[in-house]
Amino acid sequence: MKATLDRYISSHYEELYRYTRYFCSKYNPKLTIDTVISNAYLHCLEINDNTEDVGKVKSYILNSIKRQVIWKNVNSYKDERIIASEIAVPERFDDGEDLNYKIAIEQQYQGWKSAVDIYRDGLTDNVKIAVAKAYFDKGLTTARSMAQYFNIPVTSAHYLISDIKNTLKSIHHESKR
Repeated sequence: MKATLDRYISSHYEELYRYTRYFCSKYNPKLTIDTVISNAYLHCLEINDNTEDVGKVKSYILNSIKRQVIWKNVNSYKDERIIASEIAVPERFDDGEDLNYKIAIEQQYQGWKSAVDIYRDGLTDNVKIAVAKAYFDKGLTTARSMAQYFNIPVTSAHYLISDIKNTLKSIHHESKR
C-alpha cells in the first residue's frame, strides 16, 4: 500500500492540498496544511491493508485528512500546540505599537458598526427590516438558521444574507472615501 500511496500523493498533491486547505479553513484555520497532510500520510501507513487499488488509497488519505482536521485528539492538533508553545514571547512589549494596533481595530469596528447603522436606517421594505432584525438582533447569520426561522428555502435565505453583506460592503467602502 505504501507504494500506491506514494504514487497517489506525488501525482495528486495539488488536489490534496486544496482539499486540506478547504477543511482547515472551515474547521480549524490554525492548522498547518503540510502538517495535516504529513500526519494523514503517517496514519494511512499504519492501516494494515495491502491494497493496490488507487480508489481505496484515495479514500484512505482523504478520510485521514478529514480526521486530522476535525478530531481534536489527533497528531495535527498536538503538533500545532507544540509549535505554539515553542514560540518565544518577548520580555518587553512595545506599547506604542500595541496602542496603535488597538486603535486600528477600534476604528475598523466603528466603521463596520456605522455601516450597519446606515443600512438599518435606510431600510423601508418590511421584508428587509424583518430580515435585518433576524440577522443582527437574533444572530441568525447562516442560511439554514434563517431559512428555518422564516420557513423559506435555504437558497432564498442565502440570497437574503448575501444581499445584506453586499450592501454593507458597499456602504463601508463608500464611507471610507
